[in-house]
Amino acid sequence: MSEIVKDVVECIELVADLSKIKDGSEIASGFRARARSIPSVLFTNGFTYTITLLAARSSRSLIELGFRDSCKAVVDEAVKMFNERRADKEETSYGLYGALLVYLLRRMGAIKASNFKELVTESIGNTALDLKAWQVVEWVKRFAEAYIEEKR
Repeated sequence: MSEIVKDVVECIELVADLSKIKDGSEIASGFRARARSIPSVLFTNGFTYTITLLAARSSRSLIELGFRDSCKAVVDEAVKMFNERRADKEETSYGLYGALLVYLLRRMGAIKASNFKELVTESIGNTALDLKAWQVVEWVKRFAEAYIEEKR
């Protein structure tokens, strides 16, 4: 568990650093909002529904950024998609949250999928994945609340 905590901190620090770039604070703020609301969705509906919801509110291509090899690559590519106007701030915050969830679960060895379709297929009825995802989203929530200031 200690490795995943280190990975979550690394990822959240990168998201928090978005506040230093133009429009980045709104993406970071949206991410923080997702980090606070998604755990209840996951707990109530499971991982399959949650990742599908995140894709529906962003895009499959944003969620698939989670299959990158580093958290930095995930965050950088999400920002690039935003800057190229392929996603607005809200879509980017949902997609970035989903991509980081996928990335972190892959780092834990909880999923083996390499694309969205495989991810959904692998996750159906996978209660072990639901439990691991629950642990990840709780850590993401706590660190997002600690690192990303609430927009007032």
